[in-house]
Parts: sequence; C-alpha cells; structure tokens
Amino acid sequence: MAEELQSLLEKINQDGIMKAEAEKAKIISAAEAEAARIVAEAEKCAAGMIREAEKNSEAIAKRAAGALEQARRDILLQLREELAGRLHQAVQEAGAKALSAEFMAGLVRELALAFSAAPESVIAVRSAVKDAPALQEALRSALAESFVKAPQLFAGKEITGGMEVSFDGGKCFYDFTLDAVSDLLDEYIGENLASVFKAQ
Repeated sequence: MAEELQSLLEKINQDGIMKAEAEKAKIISAAEAEAARIVAEAEKCAAGMIREAEKNSEAIAKRAAGALEQARRDILLQLREELAGRLHQAVQEAGAKALSAEFMAGLVRELALAFSAAPESVIAVRSAVKDAPALQEALRSALAESFVKAPQLFAGKEITGGMEVSFDGGKCFYDFTLDAVSDLLDEYIGENLASVFKAQ
C-alpha cells in the first residue's frame, strides 16, 4: 500500500512538473513572441522616424539654401543700388565742375561751327540761373567774332547745371544739361555695373 501511495505521489509530482514545464514553455514562448512583436514594431517606428527626420532635414537644407540664395541676391541688389547711387552722386558733382561757363561757351562755338550755323543765325541758350551771368560773358567773347547777332541767353529754374542750345528758334535743341549728361552716364555706368553683377 505504501508503495502504491509512493508511486501515486511520484506520478502526481511528475504530472505537476510536466504541466508546470509546459506552462513555463508556453509563457516563455508567448513572452518571446510579444518581445519580437515589440522589437519589430519599435524597428518599424524607428525606421519611419528616421525617414521623417531625413525628409525634414532635406526640406530644412533646401529652405536654408533658398534663404541663403535670396539673401545673396538681396545683398547684391542693395550693393548695386548703393553703388549706382554713389556713382550718380559722383557724376553729378564731376559734371557740375566740368560744365563751367567757359567750357559751355566753347561747346556752343564748336557746335555752331560743326553744324554750319550761318553768322546771322540766332543762337538760343538756356542755362541754370546761377550760371547765366558768367555764361553770358563767356558766350559774348567766344562768339563775337563769328556771329552778327549776340546769342540769346535764358535762365531756366528747372536747369541745375549745363545748358540747352538751339540754332533754329528752339524747334530743335541740343541738351547738355547736367541732368541729361548724368542720365547718359548713369545709363552707361548702370549697364556696365549690371554686367559686373550678372557675372557674380
């Protein structure tokens, strides 16, 4: 009887151990499967985050490159405008000095000779108010020998320097005003300045 009881106890013990081992294996297998699923999900999530980060970094790099290019263009444009303004100012100052009464009187004389104005032609000159007295004197001495009629000199408030010259009663005139000369030089300088900046 004791042997049978012992055998029964051993069998119960073995069944319990086997059941416990099976349960343990089942729990471990489920845990491993869950761990694998979590790892796979984490890897998938990490890969998505990396892709998103790469996409964002590319977009940021493109935006930064675009912003840098725009800043470069803005700086070059501001520099060009600043240089053009300074050159215009320099042209105005140099033109004001160059367009002296003596120079303008000599220019009128050369124009009259070059365009074969008859000695009896009426030469009309418009100049800045400030230049009129000196120009009147310079014209008188420059043209007295060649022309019968003294040139007509008019002072124009809108003329800041230089002059306009006409040999046909004002129907056609040559514009040597400071503004006209400056505009021509500004255009010439501007084109050359633009070509310099286009090369950048």
